[in-house]
Amino acid sequence: MSLLETRELQSGYGRIPVLHGVDIDVQPGEMVAILGANGAGKSTLVKTIGRVLWVIAGEIIFDGKSVTRLHSYQMTALGLGYVPQENNIFSDLSVEENLLMAGFLAKDARARVKRAYGRFPILEERKSQKAGTLSGGERQMLATGCALTLDPKLLVLDEPTSGLSPQVTQGLIQGIVDINKEGTAILWVVEQNPRSVLCHCARAFFLDSGVVTRTDTSTCLLDDPNFDSMFLGHR
Repeated sequence: MSLLETRELQSGYGRIPVLHGVDIDVQPGEMVAILGANGAGKSTLVKTIGRVLWVIAGEIIFDGKSVTRLHSYQMTALGLGYVPQENNIFSDLSVEENLLMAGFLAKDARARVKRAYGRFPILEERKSQKAGTLSGGERQMLATGCALTLDPKLLVLDEPTSGLSPQVTQGLIQGIVDINKEGTAILWVVEQNPRSVLCHCARAFFLDSGVVTRTDTSTCLLDDPNFDSMFLGHR
């Protein structure tokens, strides 16, 4: 049984649809990429799965249950962690306060904060620092650490490496790969560094104008001689 499945999913902003019948699935423990050019609907898809955007039509199934009409906080309680690309931390709170806020529903919140520090040691070094003063890479580590405090079954990431230096990017990718190896499924919107991410993914879905136009294994995509032009718009 799939951990996540969307069926004929339609969503958008107000009455303007962006997704036009999207079907994707993620298996337990699997890492899956979402590819596509700018404006293809990738962020709209994960915002809808995270219940930030409402569903116009279709269905979302999570862990065997229809969650189409649930709110974001209900999805968190069911085991879905969603990390948006921007505005994903409380800038005026310290690093530790952010983590405690994220894990406040857990009885052992401080123990979970320590686990986040073990995952991303730089966060412990910065624990008293205001989150808004962190570097871009540190902010993404904090946002990911916050999402992990409630032990999600599925972690949904909206391009966490955007704008980061190559060294920081590789460190963050490895951290996320390690999370996946420990059993957490990952759904990853990929815009930058696609080859570095896809080599760790089992499969990928390609979106174009709000429609899935190709589903394939990452190996097949990476071996495709037209990969750059077809998927990234580069020649």
